[in-house]
Amino acid sequence: MQCKSCNTELPKHAKVCPKCGAKVSDKGPQNLKVIAIAGAVIAFIGGLLPFVQNTGDVEKAYSFMNIQMPVFWYLYMIALVATILLCVAKKEKLSIITTAIAGVIFAVAFFVSPFLEYAGRQQGKGGTVINKYNNVMLSDLLSNGENGIGMGTFVVIIGLIVAIIGVFFDLLKYFKKEINVDAKYMTNSINKSVWSMVYYYRWFYVMFLPALIFVLLFNYWPMLGLRYAFTSYKITNPYYIGITHFHEMATADIYFWTAFKNTLYLSVIKLILNTGAAVIISLLLHEISNIIFKKTVQTIIYLPHFMSWVVTASLFRLILAPSSSGMVNTFLAEVFGMFGGNPSNGIFFLGDPRYWVGSYFVINVWKDTGWGTILFLATLSGISPELYEAAEIDGANRFNKMRYITLPALTNTIITVFILNLAKVMNLFESVFVLMNDAVYDVSNVLQTFVYYKTFGGGRPDYGYTTAVGLFRSVVSGVLVIICNYASKKVRGRGIV
Repeated sequence: MQCKSCNTELPKHAKVCPKCGAKVSDKGPQNLKVIAIAGAVIAFIGGLLPFVQNTGDVEKAYSFMNIQMPVFWYLYMIALVATILLCVAKKEKLSIITTAIAGVIFAVAFFVSPFLEYAGRQQGKGGTVINKYNNVMLSDLLSNGENGIGMGTFVVIIGLIVAIIGVFFDLLKYFKKEINVDAKYMTNSINKSVWSMVYYYRWFYVMFLPALIFVLLFNYWPMLGLRYAFTSYKITNPYYIGITHFHEMATADIYFWTAFKNTLYLSVIKLILNTGAAVIISLLLHEISNIIFKKTVQTIIYLPHFMSWVVTASLFRLILAPSSSGMVNTFLAEVFGMFGGNPSNGIFFLGDPRYWVGSYFVINVWKDTGWGTILFLATLSGISPELYEAAEIDGANRFNKMRYITLPALTNTIITVFILNLAKVMNLFESVFVLMNDAVYDVSNVLQTFVYYKTFGGGRPDYGYTTAVGLFRSVVSGVLVIICNYASKKVRGRGIV
């Protein structure tokens, strides 16, 4: 057995390390991160509770959830998410800071921050009466049973207490040593592992900063608008309506579920076909010894990746057109005598629901296979030639070398590409939008086009409902990635997340 402080080999039944004086315990440290994460999750759920209500008094939920300026609520939720991520990443020393920050934000919003203004609607004999209040403390509304404040506040406080206790005691196990522990060792073990490494690689962080700013501005800043998923959106005065939009999606909107089904079907099949085609072409090109021919084929199949979807759609509308200008119908009419020899009577591939889906998959494989081929060929180029030479000595033919050497080497790359692309399955838009039309609406309408037509297709745009659809789509994408990553860990022992 070794000392956990200085890695010195300890005598049998030793209670104190002879070198550093640290106390030796037979009991392993208890992992309290689970408690810390559970507490943060409970507090997170408590922060969401006011969204669930669906009454006229919903604007009185939390002062930091005020529709005009919900800054405190965003900071509070971000701090809790940071606590969960830091606990998972084994950064307990930092997670206790974010947990404390969440508690301070909640306390400030609860006891200090007044409402700018809110309106309560009450039914009276004279109809609906609007009561406006200014500078009302949130604590003054705690007794109101309709707005869910009591339950939300209770859950938040309990969650924060559990999170702080879990993080604090999990952190204490790193400092449970005797007083005479070497101070220099303490300094190195605590500080050098984090801050000195950050300073050592400071220029890498500086180079990374523009990309970080770009992601924050264009990926995370728009997420502030997710609050409108719980509102009846009006430019002048949006107001909270709880989960009404999600209830409508689940029970009343058949077009939403049709779009959801089409999105999953088109995206998953496209992902499988594109990945499979890229792997097959990569294996074939890897077996070619003529470098000039290999590079030429590589260039030809990669060029479509640079074409925009607008150009690609225009090109294939011409190729697949049921007319004399349509190459496919002309070929079928003249070579096989189909359509009575008249290509104008041919198949309308992009206007017939029976053929549109197949045509869509073919176009996607043609356009995107080249990109995947480059990734897989880069992996294959890293395989040691000695492995193939040893296989030849053992009598392996070309098929056996591909089966036992090449494919296993590609496995990690295939899984990584699959998981990364799986995160984008719900983002299907451009490739469908440029190829769809009214005749194939039932098989081509996906969630992104559903949102587009719901917002810009005429009539009154429902920004609250479409935001709810976008939030649902993001949650499904995250769940798919987590499931795929979990399956990867079970199959090959590790994932990418």
